Amino acid sequence: VKQLGGWGAEKLGRLKLNGQLVGYSPLSRLVELDGLVVGVTGKLALWRALESVAKSDPRLEQADLARLIERAERQLARVEERRLAAAALALTC
Repeated sequence: VKQLGGWGAEKLGRLKLNGQLVGYSPLSRLVELDGLVVGVTGKLALWRALESVAKSDPRLEQADLARLIERAERQLARVEERRLAAAALALTC
């Protein structure tokens, strides 16, 4: 019963007002990329916060926070580029 309920909930969760009943909508891509922007931005904020206290916390001596910050900034730039392209596709009529 639980498996059947989970299967049904998954199918119901796929129903959304995106103009595509069974297919993939350009708006879906935009929403997914928005989520990635939020995630990478949060990660970047974490690395920056840790960097600000690294000098006073010996647990962070081995962490290469500058490299992690750089990598997150590159990831954010790549995702943002794709997000803007997806927005142009999804939001133009």
